[in-house]
Amino acid sequence: MADTERFLFTSTVEHQNKQYTLTLTKHNLYWEVANKHKHPESCDTEPLFRHEASLDLREVVGVKAVKIPAKSSTLSFGKNAKVDENVPYCIEMQPIGPLGFSVVIITRPGNHRWRCKQVSFQCKDSSLCHQWITAIKEALKSEAFCRPKKLVVFVNPFSGKKKAVKLYRDKVLPLFELADIHVTYIETERQNHARDLLVQNSLDLKRIDGLVCVGGDGMFSEVLNGLLTFTAHDLHIEEMDRFEPVAPDIRIGIIPAGSTNTIVYTTTGTSDVVTSTLHIILGDQIGIDVNSVNVNDQFVRYSVTLLGYGYMGDLLKDSDNKRWMGPSRYSWSGTKSFLANNAYYGEIKYRLSSNSDSHPTDAVKCYSGCDICSMAGQSNSRSTSKVEISAGRDTDLQLDEQSDFMKHSNSQSSDLSGSYSDSNWRTVIGKFVAVNSVTMSCSCDLSPPGMSPYCHLGDGCMDLIMVSQCSRIEFLKFLLRTAKGEERKNLDFIQMHRVKEFSFRPLTEDSDLLSISSEENIPQSKKVKLKRQTSRTSVWNCDGEVIDQPKISVRVHCQLLFARGVEDPSLQDDQKRNCCSPSFDNS
Repeated sequence: MADTERFLFTSTVEHQNKQYTLTLTKHNLYWEVANKHKHPESCDTEPLFRHEASLDLREVVGVKAVKIPAKSSTLSFGKNAKVDENVPYCIEMQPIGPLGFSVVIITRPGNHRWRCKQVSFQCKDSSLCHQWITAIKEALKSEAFCRPKKLVVFVNPFSGKKKAVKLYRDKVLPLFELADIHVTYIETERQNHARDLLVQNSLDLKRIDGLVCVGGDGMFSEVLNGLLTFTAHDLHIEEMDRFEPVAPDIRIGIIPAGSTNTIVYTTTGTSDVVTSTLHIILGDQIGIDVNSVNVNDQFVRYSVTLLGYGYMGDLLKDSDNKRWMGPSRYSWSGTKSFLANNAYYGEIKYRLSSNSDSHPTDAVKCYSGCDICSMAGQSNSRSTSKVEISAGRDTDLQLDEQSDFMKHSNSQSSDLSGSYSDSNWRTVIGKFVAVNSVTMSCSCDLSPPGMSPYCHLGDGCMDLIMVSQCSRIEFLKFLLRTAKGEERKNLDFIQMHRVKEFSFRPLTEDSDLLSISSEENIPQSKKVKLKRQTSRTSVWNCDGEVIDQPKISVRVHCQLLFARGVEDPSLQDDQKRNCCSPSFDNS
């Protein structure tokens, strides 16, 4: 038997009315029928290769004591029976303490959801039961499992349908208690409450293992911004244009209780509360890309999901004035923005990634253990701050042929920074209905494939999607294909690129007006109308928060989140959980 499989504890127990030899090692719990005749070729040094069932401790949530009545031979008297006081009789005494324990383990019923099942064992006395519980709990605390022991939980009582507090108390807290996780509970009272507590270091972050937010994507973004800002301040790093953020030592988890729950759905494959809680308990972590957003060359915030200008910005700005409608305000404002079909002039400069094997339409999905993200993570561990592995495609897509003004330039962007002068920089000038940048697929219940189905969680890149001016019918076609995850690259008004950074500038200057007039051969009589069009700008939707200034620049960095990623459905169950045919208790 290998050194890593040395016994930690072993004894005889009863399971489903049979006697078994139960054995605990560093990574597994095995049991086999007691006093089983040995195979002639077996040897005493390899007993664990003959087990009948096993549990992988990486998939164990916790262990708890259960009271299992011992088999009794006490006398029973009929309803009308008379007891002769002169005849001696005996009453068997039952022990006060528990005689059994249950090991709670994860199961996968389907659709990426996780649930708990338990396997129970009966011991000969309460002392042995206590020894088993203590041994299993100590094994689960091993550094090899990286499980959190102390968490700070932020709960936003106003998110989504305002059920976050009830969800936490009914579904999340019992699982944390089962896993012996100490929780500091904070119910937020206002916007940026959690961020302010983190930036001010009011929580002594060095004494905890992770932060958990119960709410929507906005709540997660608030916690992430607070943690990254605190980390920068703690290391005396000034958050300014083109600075290098440092990955914090503390991980962040999220329990879905918002309207869309994009981050949870993208990282776990479902917006299920129990599933997300179990990911956190197991200490799962995966590197996700984080953008730093600068406005007019000044850093303003971090982004982890979506940056949207035009349609997405107009939608958010209108919906912010209708919060009294609840989640339905997004559908209302989305319809309103679609019917308006506004388009905005702008200049986009973006740096393509140097990897020619990856593209937003390459049909390579990001699953747990993704090779592309693993390579990026290895590069990040060698770097001092951020992911530098490229995963983009240096390819120029065709522009909208219906627009005479649209142009695609291979010019270098030396006006942004001298370090940008490389051949991967591109410039697009035109009139856009939407400009969207995503650092993950942005999957959700309404659109399971997401805005960019093949975007990777941790490859150090973002997918840039530009929608040129088009008719309402054409834009509707784009929206429907996006929601269904269907191919969009054959739409001639769409451009999609995998990039490392980009900048956007609205064309509102007088020089821009002259350039547009010259390119489109606009007569003098129509220049007044053109001036009105160029002066009109949208806002940016940054993870559900409005950025009013249209001129921005965005770069990609990498951080950590509690999640193991969406499991590949093509894998067999035993490849996912490494458990050998346990018999679960009836639930």
